[in-house]
Parts: sequence; structure tokens; C-alpha cells
Amino acid sequence: FNFEGNYDLVKFIRLVQQKGMYVTLRVGPFIQAEWNHGGLPYWLREVPGIVFRTDNEPYKKHMKAFVGKIIQMMKDEKLFAPQGGPIILAQIENEYNHIQLAYEEEGDRYVQWAANMAVAFDIGVPWVMCKQKDAPDPVINACNGRHCGDTFSGPNKPYKPSIWTENWTAQYRVFGDPVSQRSAEDIAFSVARFFSKNGNLVNYYMYHGGTNFGRTSSAFTTTRYYDEAPLDEYGLERQPKWSHLRDAHTAML
Repeated sequence: FNFEGNYDLVKFIRLVQQKGMYVTLRVGPFIQAEWNHGGLPYWLREVPGIVFRTDNEPYKKHMKAFVGKIIQMMKDEKLFAPQGGPIILAQIENEYNHIQLAYEEEGDRYVQWAANMAVAFDIGVPWVMCKQKDAPDPVINACNGRHCGDTFSGPNKPYKPSIWTENWTAQYRVFGDPVSQRSAEDIAFSVARFFSKNGNLVNYYMYHGGTNFGRTSSAFTTTRYYDEAPLDEYGLERQPKWSHLRDAHTAML
């Protein structure tokens, strides 16, 4: 594990809290995010008998160790909301529904295992699974997309809140793609519509673009990432998205 320099997770979360914001701790460990290998370290491929993201004992062993390490660090630093910290939600796995059918029954068992493993850490805040229609209780299924007020089938239990984990402000690009466009009006309208249909939380993806240096990008993905976000990869305001969303947020308060 390396938490030095730019990898100082605790420092980052404390900075978020200092700025008056909240955190959804998306632990993964598979994160997608157009990151090379989905964020999984390459040495995992050399583990004998390993199969990623399924009911596979070698993979589950390393996944549990990683999740446990992050969770314990957050607990020790008192960063979960019941401890006075900014972390109000946590996420296990990421958009697993995309590949679950390929694993058949082993995929179904893996979802159950991942949910039970996460909940057992007893972090004091809810767990979510994005794009996971069969998220086991008490884990909350959440929506990713551009128009979740229309496309989201809703929580899979009546007592779960309606959560939008990724409101896509643009789109990542592969080499040769044209500039990704999504209007400020469309983003703002989608947020208002989601809340009008009993939505509880909207999280943007991405609100601040970035740069994937070196070989951190996945295959064919440009190193500029979400440069059409409300704040671009340099932190500069991308107008009119930034100010239009600011005004929309103020109106919805």
C-alpha cells in the first residue's frame, strides 16, 4: 500500500471536510473510471487460480484485504459521519450488472458475498452498489447515467432512498473522438426532474475533469479526462455549465 504524496487519501478527505463538502467513499476495488485495468493492480494477474470479480476465493481474499485496509484507515482517522467525519455513503464494487450474467450463478453469489462483506465492517453509514438492480439488503441500488429521473427503475425495496451516483456531465473520449457535448440546460433539467420524482441525492461524474498521466488511462482513452466538465482538467470554470449548475443548485435548495 502506498499513501504517500498525491496518494494521501486521509489528507484528501480531510481537505474535503474543511471545504464543507461530503464524501461518498467508493472503495471498489474495481473502479472502471477509464483507468488502466479498472484500477486493479497488475500483480493480481499472477495470483494462481485467480478470476476477477466473481465467486473466486483468491480474488475475494485480496478484495476483502483491500476493502478492510481502507475501512480501518477511515475508522482510525474518525472520518465516517457518525464519528464526525464527512463520509456519508460508501460503495462496494462498480456497475457489476454489466458483466454479472456472464458469470451466471457465480456472479450472483459474488454480489451477495460483496454486499455481506461490506456490511459486516459496520461503518455506520449506508452502502450502495451503482447499476446493481439486485443489490442485497441493506445495500442500496443506485443509478448512473444522464437522465436517471426517466431511466432509473427505482430502489429495489420501498424503504431504500433513490440515489443517482453518476450524473454524466459530458463523456470521456478515445483518440479520434469529437469533443463530447452535453448542454448545461440538459444537466440542470435532469437534476430537477430526478428530485421531482422523489430523488434523494445526485452526484456528478465528473464535476471536475482531470489528467490521466503516463499509462494510467485505459486503452485508447485520451489523457484529458472529462475536459467538458463544469470545472475542466485545470480547475478552470467551463461556462455556461459551471454558473448554470450553481444557479440550479441554489434554486433547488
